[in-house]
Amino acid sequence: MQLTPEEESLEQSNGELLAAIGNVDSQTARKVLRKHKGDMEKAADALLAGDRGEASVWESQHRTTPEPMYTDSRSTGKSTSTAIAPHPSSSVIDLTGDGEDDINRAIQMSMQDDNSRPSAPKFGPSERAPHPEWQMVRSNAPVAGDSSSSVHDRILDDVIQASLQDFNKEEDDLAPLPPAVREGGRPIALRPSVPAFAYAALVLQAMYYVPQIRSAVSNLRLPSINTDIPVGSVERAMWNLIELFTNMDLAQLSFMVDIELIPSLETHPLHGNESLSEASAGAVRNLNELIEDHMRTQAVEGEEPDRLFTFTHGRVTLSSSIMAPAKVDRNPEPASVVVVAFGGGNPHNDLVSCMEHILQKKVNDTLHYDVIVTPSDVIGFQLNRIPSSSKSSPDPFVYPKTIFLDRFLFHNFALTTQKRALEQEMRKEIWDLTQHKGKLTRFGARDTLQDLRSTIHYYEHVADRGDDPERQRTLERTANHLKDILTMILGKVEDIDHRVEKLQAEVASIYDCPELRQYQYDLRAVLMHTGLPGRKQMYSYVQDAEGTWWKTVDHEVTEVPEETVLTDPTGLHLGAGPYMLLYSRHLSEEQIREPLVWPTIFSEAVQENNKKFLAMVHPELGIFSNPNSTTENTPVPELATAPAPPTSARELPVPGGARPMSRQSSMRSNTRMD
Repeated sequence: MQLTPEEESLEQSNGELLAAIGNVDSQTARKVLRKHKGDMEKAADALLAGDRGEASVWESQHRTTPEPMYTDSRSTGKSTSTAIAPHPSSSVIDLTGDGEDDINRAIQMSMQDDNSRPSAPKFGPSERAPHPEWQMVRSNAPVAGDSSSSVHDRILDDVIQASLQDFNKEEDDLAPLPPAVREGGRPIALRPSVPAFAYAALVLQAMYYVPQIRSAVSNLRLPSINTDIPVGSVERAMWNLIELFTNMDLAQLSFMVDIELIPSLETHPLHGNESLSEASAGAVRNLNELIEDHMRTQAVEGEEPDRLFTFTHGRVTLSSSIMAPAKVDRNPEPASVVVVAFGGGNPHNDLVSCMEHILQKKVNDTLHYDVIVTPSDVIGFQLNRIPSSSKSSPDPFVYPKTIFLDRFLFHNFALTTQKRALEQEMRKEIWDLTQHKGKLTRFGARDTLQDLRSTIHYYEHVADRGDDPERQRTLERTANHLKDILTMILGKVEDIDHRVEKLQAEVASIYDCPELRQYQYDLRAVLMHTGLPGRKQMYSYVQDAEGTWWKTVDHEVTEVPEETVLTDPTGLHLGAGPYMLLYSRHLSEEQIREPLVWPTIFSEAVQENNKKFLAMVHPELGIFSNPNSTTENTPVPELATAPAPPTSARELPVPGGARPMSRQSSMRSNTRMD
């Protein structure tokens, strides 16, 4: 097919953009573009699906298979008759639709380290050796006969590709980040060296800022392990976790770069079809299992250890035809994270209402209620937004600062059932009143009150009264009668509005009784996602012991007001936003601020190595440095390896004594400072 010069220029520009998207050469991209008759969207989808333009209608006379002796860079040595599906490109992900799969794929692909997957796609010219018949022209080379408009289009295309390249680029180079001193109670940012573990770093930081978890870990004794176990081994997981928490409590660095610690905690890189919320919930469960296993092992014989994250639950079944005392069928598997789905067909968009909606199911005349039998100190919520077919703007998900779980506990089931029945009656009355108001004020699509006012205005000001006194009296009587009707309707509408307002207030406070306000849980951490790829597109909100909220994005930590934490609309239009909430039992300020005592094997290393760090950052002070050594121009040291673990846990002194005077930082081989 012969193309005009303008069509040829447009096809070349579009082909180069498709080549960058699909990580293929420009010739192949143009073949796919021709095959789909110039439709860029269909051509891009086809490229990402592995289409290379064979048997194109537009190009039936061209070669469709590689020449003999030519090996494609994607070949694995097998026969060319075997189709090898290339790794889908992460260069461009369609985030404009409502589908959650596209968003999850964007998250997962952007988190993959370039070194962890073969042939990681990148934007820019292909590095493949040129083939003689390709006759490719570099996109940035001048072409004879280019008009000013085509040159302008080419420059614009280069700008677009450059912006896409910056968008897709993952910062694997950690060296440029300078070491910085932590200020006051500002949280330490944990930055993994592998981007695919960024989600797990946020989970670890969030769990540290849950007071009950922090306290439980500090009270654990170090287990006995083999001295030859490498730092990254899962058998050393508890040592690594306690040491990390020691650093996060006492360190003076503003952020730390992890090398081996996170993988040792049995967390996995984000990949495959796993969503961000699902992966984070899995990390929470693994860490909870690790901590609670050691709590049970170290508990005094005959003493039941605290339930940190794990709660027992079951189901209560009620039939409208059989009135019998409620009995619970216990689920043998305990739980630690509650999955909350919202959006789609769920009419609710707040945490408590969604829980009520999810935990209650009706089958025919039988009701099933999922209840908590034994609550835990900490509870996590995995938030899953269900895409909606509606084109309207999605509602933000609402989560409160404080929730009461009493209404979901089995021992309150009888009282909660009474409250729930009363709530249903009031909601039905609200619905009936609303329907009655609609009948008074609407007729089909018309506003009857407005029509009535217009009619009154007609009789009073428009109708021709003439010189007939009887007609004048008739018009006045009619207008007055209509006014009486309007006044009566407005009075009924006012009564309905007042009654509805009162009922709504009663519904909102129906569970606000002393019996159902014993299990108060406060918000401790929120994990957020913007909906775009990249580790800087996921961040956390955590609250310190002083009640201050902090936002952590990659290695940067900033203070934010509480209102921002509770109303952040980020990611709403991309189907993202909050994906994990951590709540824990209410504690007094004294309990939250209670000092923690860490194993001396770590706290002393923190103190010693922090002196080296401060001497490096502020050599002019001279109070931390060794007079026999020079710290200026000294590279940042890797964290020194901790002393070998004892052969028996009893050989290690139980942590005791006062905590170090200053917040110190431990420096070890499984983490390093930037």
